[in-house]
Amino acid sequence: MRAAGMPQQRYAGDEVVERLVRPDFKTQESLQFCILSFVVKLPSDAKVLAGLASEQRGVFSTKDLEVALQDRHPASFARRVRALLEAGVLRRFLRGWYVADTFDLPTLSQRLAPASYISFGNVLARRLLIGTSPQRQVMAARVGRSRRYRALGYEIVHLSIAAHLDFGHCAEEGVDWADSEKALLDVLFFHLRGQRYVFDPFSDIDLSRLDRERIDTYLERYRNPKFVTFVEGVLS
Repeated sequence: MRAAGMPQQRYAGDEVVERLVRPDFKTQESLQFCILSFVVKLPSDAKVLAGLASEQRGVFSTKDLEVALQDRHPASFARRVRALLEAGVLRRFLRGWYVADTFDLPTLSQRLAPASYISFGNVLARRLLIGTSPQRQVMAARVGRSRRYRALGYEIVHLSIAAHLDFGHCAEEGVDWADSEKALLDVLFFHLRGQRYVFDPFSDIDLSRLDRERIDTYLERYRNPKFVTFVEGVLS
């Protein structure tokens, strides 16, 4: 206890504690500016992405976001992306890839593997050759290693094919789709390799709507005569 009127004694640590509890004006101003800038940018960033969502079909790579947000500072860019994730504007599908609340799964599949093409039940259902297809799964074929991606309740499957079997598909609005005949052959080819589907490849496909001449032409590219005989038996 000190006597009345005596100056309060200060210790070496007092100034440090005081600065921690009550930051100086410069530190306080800098902190307030960062918070304000962060809060202001979030609605602006969300608006920018909303304007691009249709063009991007709800799919964004890290590079897409860097261009959209125009932020050259890695730390600042990372904070802004984190804010968009926390606000639910974006969701991370996997490292380097983000999706909006509504997005196109085939587009994401194509961007993950640009040389792939959508096939199998996705094509058969799209062409109304089967009645059901997984709504949250896309199956595609590609030259190279098979890959499987699972996130956010969705699945993307890329099955490996030989280079000489990479045919029978064309691009539609940025996504490569197999034609119906190639989709059937892919289904049967991988069925023999143990792949299973949500539909029965022997009874659920409307074979009457397929182009038999095109199938025969495609079969000339297959080097396994047993597979050719198998397909002919399915179609007979």
